[in-house]
Amino acid sequence: MEIILRKARPEDREKTIWVESLSTPNLSYVPHVWDMFINDEKGDWSVESVDGELAGCGKYSILPDGSAWLETLRVIPQRQGLGLGKRLYEHWLKLSAEKGVKTMRMYTGIGNVVSSGLAEKYGLSTAETFHGVKMEAKPFKTEHSFKKVSDVEEATELLLPLGEKWGNWMVMNRTFYKWSPALCEWLTGNGRVYKDADGNVVVMGARFMAEYQLHVGLFFGDAKTCLDYAKIKAAEIGVKSLHCLYPQHMSVVEKKLLDNGFVLESAPFIVKEINL
Repeated sequence: MEIILRKARPEDREKTIWVESLSTPNLSYVPHVWDMFINDEKGDWSVESVDGELAGCGKYSILPDGSAWLETLRVIPQRQGLGLGKRLYEHWLKLSAEKGVKTMRMYTGIGNVVSSGLAEKYGLSTAETFHGVKMEAKPFKTEHSFKKVSDVEEATELLLPLGEKWGNWMVMNRTFYKWSPALCEWLTGNGRVYKDADGNVVVMGARFMAEYQLHVGLFFGDAKTCLDYAKIKAAEIGVKSLHCLYPQHMSVVEKKLLDNGFVLESAPFIVKEINL
């Protein structure tokens, strides 16, 4: 049996989508991120074949703070148990050594013992448990005075203390970022920081699939004012849904979200990490 791990090529697109459809039928986004992944020069988008047939894939992404985010690990059911996931982790550890990356992270559902166990085999341990909420986007309008914060220094001074209040995590598209000056710069440069005349603050946007989902990464001040503005933006963009994830101990934030029409995700998520 010949197993090969290599960089993804443009001609692998349809077969990789097929791999995902079999491995995670309820979580399918490769068609939407293919171009982003394959054109990512800082990270790595790999596929694996068994006896010449594509059977697995995995993405290694460098986040703004220089940490590595491990995502989209997929192996078709017929080829599970052959060590394809292990090969990806070994590849990612090698990449981190070559690139000088000091931290790797991944996430999974709290009940996914296989994914969690594989990460633990390579030294990752649970860093945080998260709850998530969501809401169907609907037409919505109300008065507001929110404007984008475009100055990086202003945004950094504003967001880092607020990030601490959110457990030092910010989540978009189930990508779990640690707050840092680099993250503040990235968010500001991508137009995802908003503040109104009364000092209310919202960080929201999407890492990908921006036309489908809007993610609230942080809000501060009057919750209704902030979340109403998120509903306005969702309606303007035309997304299907709004989402927010936060550390599970943040019961006050959770109550504010539920009071404003969000509903809990069916199960918590866990983030695992290793410091190299």
